[in-house]
Amino acid sequence: MKYDPQLQVDPQAWMALDESERLDSVAEYHRLRKVRLPNIDIHATFHAIVENQVALGDGFPAKSVLSRLMAEGLDRHEAVHAIASVLSGRIFDALQGKDPSSDLNAEYLQQLDRLTAESWRKGAL
Repeated sequence: MKYDPQLQVDPQAWMALDESERLDSVAEYHRLRKVRLPNIDIHATFHAIVENQVALGDGFPAKSVLSRLMAEGLDRHEAVHAIASVLSGRIFDALQGKDPSSDLNAEYLQQLDRLTAESWRKGAL
C-alpha cells in the first residue's frame, strides 16, 4: 500500500496491513519526498497511530477531529500532525511519571476535543 497523508486511507485496507507494513509505508512516503526528520521511525510511528485511530471510524474521536481540523483549514497531513502532537504530549506525560491517579486516556480525548487548527498553529510555531 502506498501511503499519502493527504489522502483518506481506506480503513479496511490499512488495518489489513501488518503494523510493520504500515510503518514502512509512512516512512517510504517521507523518504521519497526527502522530508528531513530527526527520527523517521518515531515520526512514522505517530503517523501510523493516528491513522489507526482514524481507521476505527466513529467509535473513536480521531476521525471526527481530523475532519474538523481540515474544515478549519489544515490540510490532511497537518491535521494528522496536530493529532499526533496531542498524542505525543500524553506519552511524554506518561514517561515523566505524571500523577498516576490521572487518566491519561481521558485527558487525551479531552485535548482532542479542544484541539483546533488555530491552537495547533500557535503551538507549532
